[in-house]
Amino acid sequence: MAHGELTARMARKLSPKPEFRGYDVLFDHGDKEIDLPDKVGRIVSWFGSEYKRDARLAFLDIAVVSRDSGKVFALIEIEESTSKPKVLLGDVLATLLGDKITFQGKRDLKVGRWTKLIAIAYTNETAQIAFLRNKINRLRPQLSAPNAAIGQIVMDTFGGESELETKLTEAIKRALPNADSLTR
Repeated sequence: MAHGELTARMARKLSPKPEFRGYDVLFDHGDKEIDLPDKVGRIVSWFGSEYKRDARLAFLDIAVVSRDSGKVFALIEIEESTSKPKVLLGDVLATLLGDKITFQGKRDLKVGRWTKLIAIAYTNETAQIAFLRNKINRLRPQLSAPNAAIGQIVMDTFGGESELETKLTEAIKRALPNADSLTR
């Protein structure tokens, strides 16, 4: 499977779900032949006052954004091929250390306490992922960068595509402002 192929398939499966009406599912690794151009592009955490190559810190896979407010309710990183702690921590910390999140190099995405950062890895090392999640959530309040205002870090595992879809759908539902009515 090519890098990012699973990410694109997940975004395509999530987009039409009725519970995500009113939200844009933006994603990287799309196909220009089949995906809408305003939904596919790089989602980048970066620092400084000017978006440029040497200011980029992390590339994320999926963002679920309210069409009304522009707020990002879920930022998602899917690790399809590794669950190495340094890779997972690198994705999460580089996102939290940034000043902004931008889509396609031009659309600023609003993150804050309402945003859930979801890092999910293809592994069965659940104890290791739980340890990392606990430590990063304890560290997050000590960070002073604007992206550190992200409200919650979720780190999880998946064993296959259907489990990934189920876990992402549930995590996103819980991240949305009307989560109580969506889970009933």
